Order: sequence, then structure tokens, then C-alpha cells
Amino acid sequence: MNNFNVEGDLGRHHLSISGACAECGISTSTINREQGKTFPPKVKLSEKRIGFLVYQVEEWLQGARGGWAQ
Repeated sequence: MNNFNVEGDLGRHHLSISGACAECGISTSTINREQGKTFPPKVKLSEKRIGFLVYQVEEWLQGARGGWAQ
């Protein structure tokens, strides 16, 4: 498993969109276009914050593309 160490990370269970971009090497536009389809879905953390579950981003990095449990 990957150890995410991104500055501005939302904790050990969630990644911000900028953290996910940095770890995955893709743009925010790509994440927004593909989230919930081939990229893990966004998780609403508060009224103004979204994040991604770290374990789903790890699965995506290992080749998973879709079938995300919400």
C-alpha cells in the first residue's frame, strides 16, 4: 500500500482533490470528469469540503477502474 504524505492532506482516511492529483499524477479536470466512473467518487466531508477515500485512491493506483462502493 502507498503511504500518502501530502501537505494539506485531510488526514489518514481522506485526500483533498489537490492531494489526489499530486499522488495520482493527473489533473483536477481529469478527476472531476472521471470521478465516480473510473476514478473514485468524491465524499462530502462538510458543507464546503470534499475529499477522496485513501483506500479507494490506492485501489485506483493499483488498477481498479469502477465499481466503487459509496
